[in-house]
Amino acid sequence: MENEKILFSINNDHLWSKVLDNASGMLDFPDEVSKIGIIAMGTAILSLLKSSDLEEHKARIFELSDKGIDFYLCVNTMTKYGITKEMILPEIKIAEQGANMKILELKDKGFYVMTTDDI
Repeated sequence: MENEKILFSINNDHLWSKVLDNASGMLDFPDEVSKIGIIAMGTAILSLLKSSDLEEHKARIFELSDKGIDFYLCVNTMTKYGITKEMILPEIKIAEQGANMKILELKDKGFYVMTTDDI
């Protein structure tokens, strides 16, 4: 295994620790894993808000983003919950065509998609 690209998909706010732990662990294998992304939808949006009181999650998101992990947020989820770009952490990129289309785009670029059921 070498040069793998991994995309974690999360849709439940209570699973952030699990996803962040796994993504962080992948950073220990730079020869095998070249790129990591995390895409959030559903209630997972809650930890990505500036107003979130989950400071540990926000700190880890900042740290992992700084180490090269890309974070994406589903625009459809944002619309559903009335979330604007100004309300989310600056490290988060918006999946403008929705999470499912972003997942398909990244799969076409060679990313292996892992859901919280897979980890």
